[in-house]
Amino acid sequence: MVKLGLLFRKQEMTRLWVDEKLMPVTLLRLVPQQIIRKKTKDSDGYSALVVGAEKKELDKEKGIKEKYSHICEYKVDEEDLDSYQVGDFLDLSVLEDIQSVNIYGVSKGKGFQGAIKRHGFSRGPETHGSHFHRSPGSVGGMKPRRVIKGKKLPGRMGRDSIKLKNVPLVDKIALDEESLVAVKGSVPGAYNDLVKAK
Repeated sequence: MVKLGLLFRKQEMTRLWVDEKLMPVTLLRLVPQQIIRKKTKDSDGYSALVVGAEKKELDKEKGIKEKYSHICEYKVDEEDLDSYQVGDFLDLSVLEDIQSVNIYGVSKGKGFQGAIKRHGFSRGPETHGSHFHRSPGSVGGMKPRRVIKGKKLPGRMGRDSIKLKNVPLVDKIALDEESLVAVKGSVPGAYNDLVKAK
């Protein structure tokens, strides 16, 4: 069985009635994507399908014939390549008979943050002449006379690659112009961020 993936745009969170219970779900909108190339063991050393998503307008002055916002590939068996053709569009039929998926996304970026927000440190006293409020405190000792690697300090927070395993697929909605998928719980990223379900 070939397990391809699909690229979605995160829309919003809502809730649906499932088995007489309200379940929190995230709606994902399918983006237009098509197979643009086949990789074989003879030419590339392995077999895979290259998929391009969100095709851009052609720029004939610069000689650009095709351009996609996002390109990804899925490894498949050599004998399964014949069942797909270059130019085929992928739709929700890829997720047919699938109960759960793995979600790949990028979390929200929060910029440079202090140790309290980044690591959940406690703050110091605010009164009685204390000068210790939100600073991280002591970071080293007499030995080994340096800061140990991995010390929890202020720094860049968020914008990390996150993988959610076995997220239940609650519902698939195929409309005239767009297709939506509802998955249980929250999904990493901001509104309209790109996520991959596989």
